[in-house]
Amino acid sequence: MALAETLAGLRSGRGLSQEQLAARSGISVRAIGEIERGATRRPHRETLRALAGALDLTPEEQDAFVRSARSAPPPDTRRRRPAARPALPAPVTSIVGRSDDLAAVLRLVQDSRLVTITGTGGVGKTRLAVEVGWRAAGRFDAVHGLDLSPLQHPDDVPQALAESLRTPDPGTLIGGGRWLLVLDSFEHVAAAATTVAALLAECPRLTVLATSRSPLRLRGEHLWPLAPLSIPDGDDPAGLADNAAVRLLVERAAAVRPGFTLTADNAAAIAALCRRLDGLPLALELAAARLRTQAPAQVLAQVRDLHGDAVDLADRHLSLRRTVEWSTRGLTDSDRRLFGLLGAFAGGADPVDVEAVLGAPPLALATLAAHSLVTVADRAGDPRIGMLDTIREVVEDQLTSGADRDAHAGHFLGLVRDADPRLAGEQDNVRTAVQHAVSAARGLLDVPTVRALTHHYVARGRLAEGRRMLTGVASAAPTEPARAWALHGAAVTANESGDPEAALALATAAVDTFGDDPDGRAATLTLIGNAHKFAGRYDEAAAAYTGVLEQARIIGDARRETIALNNLGALAHDRGAYEEALGYHSAALSRKREIGDRRGVAVARLNLGAVRNDTGDHAVAGALLTESAAAFAALGEPGSEAFALALLAQSQAGLSRWDEATATGRRALDLARQVEHAQATGLALLALGQTAAATGDPTGAADLFREALTFPLGLPDQARIREHLDALPGATQAVPQA
Repeated sequence: MALAETLAGLRSGRGLSQEQLAARSGISVRAIGEIERGATRRPHRETLRALAGALDLTPEEQDAFVRSARSAPPPDTRRRRPAARPALPAPVTSIVGRSDDLAAVLRLVQDSRLVTITGTGGVGKTRLAVEVGWRAAGRFDAVHGLDLSPLQHPDDVPQALAESLRTPDPGTLIGGGRWLLVLDSFEHVAAAATTVAALLAECPRLTVLATSRSPLRLRGEHLWPLAPLSIPDGDDPAGLADNAAVRLLVERAAAVRPGFTLTADNAAAIAALCRRLDGLPLALELAAARLRTQAPAQVLAQVRDLHGDAVDLADRHLSLRRTVEWSTRGLTDSDRRLFGLLGAFAGGADPVDVEAVLGAPPLALATLAAHSLVTVADRAGDPRIGMLDTIREVVEDQLTSGADRDAHAGHFLGLVRDADPRLAGEQDNVRTAVQHAVSAARGLLDVPTVRALTHHYVARGRLAEGRRMLTGVASAAPTEPARAWALHGAAVTANESGDPEAALALATAAVDTFGDDPDGRAATLTLIGNAHKFAGRYDEAAAAYTGVLEQARIIGDARRETIALNNLGALAHDRGAYEEALGYHSAALSRKREIGDRRGVAVARLNLGAVRNDTGDHAVAGALLTESAAAFAALGEPGSEAFALALLAQSQAGLSRWDEATATGRRALDLARQVEHAQATGLALLALGQTAAATGDPTGAADLFREALTFPLGLPDQARIREHLDALPGATQAVPQA
């Protein structure tokens, strides 16, 4: 392996920039750069020793390093002139996190005649191409670069190339020489690809390296898609030090603020900044410029408004906003229309939804993808359109119209009304739709939509988000009935998340707003009963439930009747009146079967299973809860499924089937945490604690029980947990009180 490649590989493998290696070795950055570019093939032995020491090489690595230098033959000046200095911008900063890309593109330009680096604006295509040009200089007679971004028309390219090479005829000048021509920012003069094709045909040893957001689409073209730098998963300083995005940000910050380093105090903000900027090198460098006078946390808060002010940056690099605006100059009106519409989506988009919102097939998707403005990935076998958040923010501000947002919100709120199963992967889009409806499209918030939103949030266990969103909907609802149902929904989510007093206040406001609406009043009286029960006020809860049951039977409302029966059964269960509870739940199950209510049947089975667990009939309980969990899974209700699984784990523990109980409890816990279902999380922890206690892990059991008490469980479950804690051997630590 040549010395240039050996040194670059050793340095990159140790995570060092050229500047950092220079500081360690005492060898100048310029000298190191010349070695890595191949301009210096046989450096002095003392230089090699200093570099080897700075790289902390093993004896074997040091021998190979020295051999690579000593084995390099001097250039045959009798037959070939030394390579001229590349006509490229001289890099003033190191390239970070691109060792694999650099090695791959160097191989491509050695073996291929047309190589195109593609990627989104700000991802570092230009920087990589320039580095490749310098590193490859020793392999070519000449390396010449041309920035195409100032050009306004493809027809300007031949003249610009001629002027850059200072010749009226570039083809004749290059002739049969081994040249590398670097053409930067080709996407805005894409039609000039014919000029490149003609030049390649005329000059048999010419290699063209282009950067573009889209391929040149010429025969023999080799593409190298350039992705953003890897971003950190966590905030641990030890792990962050090796992350590419973090390294770039910290290194650039240190260049403008000497002494800046990654510390335990700033690690979280730096990691968040790298994630927020999607690992885009341009964005990270702009952020680093701000770190000269501001703390990472301050820059993180201001990241949307970043603007560069260095006078030697190209126009498109002045800010993130201008980068994306520049990226869209070559799009047609229809391309820009779709691009703006995609800005209304959050968390990606299914092409089916894009077509529905657009009102026509999204034919421009391929164009946008080819321009690297969007990504098309595979998700569970279906295509998913994505857009980097950094780009999306600018697109939203500049291209996404109010009509786009209205159409997007209307579509996804319609899916909520239809309880479309595809919504399981569209929570970001649902959230965006609700927020837009609240702020700018209140007419979308009719009663069916508001009621469907309540079911959506509860069924998926998104209780905290549901409460927040529905409270906002209540403030913006265009009619009193819609406002009343939004208050009701906010009360439901508050009670389900363990805040009965807030639920009671919201439900009382809902009753007042419903007026004479019998359905709304009955639903809210049920909710008031739930809040009282959760707070331990059983008499008040019984009165509310009984009132609903009597009213439902008078007007013949079977659905409301079964809900009241279930609630009275749950109340009897909490009081320890198990036979009474079984009677109510059995009646509810029969009625739900009569009216064909699949969800109601699943709820009744869950309630019966919970009672059977407490009566010691664990086998019967297990059968009921297995059926209930399967039904909720089929209905697409992960929160309710997790609840049933947590109770099933308790059934299995009651039968001493410890392995099954542990596996089921873990499934329940994972699912409950995924959908943020607080009660199901607490019940799963309770089940796992029981299993740990029974299998000889009292310390683990105590931890699980104490964690369970931090979740909103009913009073009987809280009492049960305290009993388990008291029964543990050597239980001396204080038990949290409700």
